[in-house]
Amino acid sequence: MILIKTYIEQLPPALEESASLDGAGYLTCFCKIVLPLCKPIIATVVVFVAVGQWNSWFDNHIYTRANENLTTLQYLLYNYLNEAQRLAEQLKNASSGADMTQAMASLPIFALYPFMQKYFSKGIMVGAVKG
Repeated sequence: MILIKTYIEQLPPALEESASLDGAGYLTCFCKIVLPLCKPIIATVVVFVAVGQWNSWFDNHIYTRANENLTTLQYLLYNYLNEAQRLAEQLKNASSGADMTQAMASLPIFALYPFMQKYFSKGIMVGAVKG
């Protein structure tokens, strides 16, 4: 929320003023002026939340100890990674298995990023305010 609030506060007030002079109300200014300019910060927050949810294996570790059927993919990959690290310490040759597990765990986030990348552009408001 702090990221979005800060981003909206840095928008030039001239955009809202010009819309209100043209007869737009608060809701129209927000929906047609502010919200379209907030696509980069919304995409940033979406990526942060997606990464946070993807890495939330600890909740599953705490709440579903009794039932193995409720194990999530991240917790399963976490267990595989820990097992691979234990084997690597014993054998000193199993580190390639841990690298593969880490790569597989990162694939969904890598798949999400290209769809959000188009919103991470600099100069989104260049030319929006003339004067």
